[in-house]
Amino acid sequence: MTTKAELYLKALSDLEKSTGDVISTAIITHDGLIMASTKSDIMHRETFAAYGAATFKRADETIEELTGDNIDTLLYESKTKRVVTVRAGEYALLIVLTGKNVNIGMVLMNAQNTALKIKEL
Repeated sequence: MTTKAELYLKALSDLEKSTGDVISTAIITHDGLIMASTKSDIMHRETFAAYGAATFKRADETIEELTGDNIDTLLYESKTKRVVTVRAGEYALLIVLTGKNVNIGMVLMNAQNTALKIKEL
């Protein structure tokens, strides 16, 4: 029997295979606790999760204050990296760290599709 953790890891693995230039992925709670993640040589998994959750929370508060809506997808980038965070149901977030040369449209589409799969789990 397949566990939920194994299903989460499969979803992350499928996302990475379908997207390319993905450095790290994680499914985290809104508090930054890791539900599943892939290895990242750039930073500790816990740091990735904590900062990802904190950034999403701040962006969500900003959008809610300005528009009354909640944020579903957040994209931010540096000179060499991009981070995409997508709401994956009521209790989870999907966070994806990529290189700068990735096709961002593919990342967004694949991340949103993966978030829907995670929500169904």
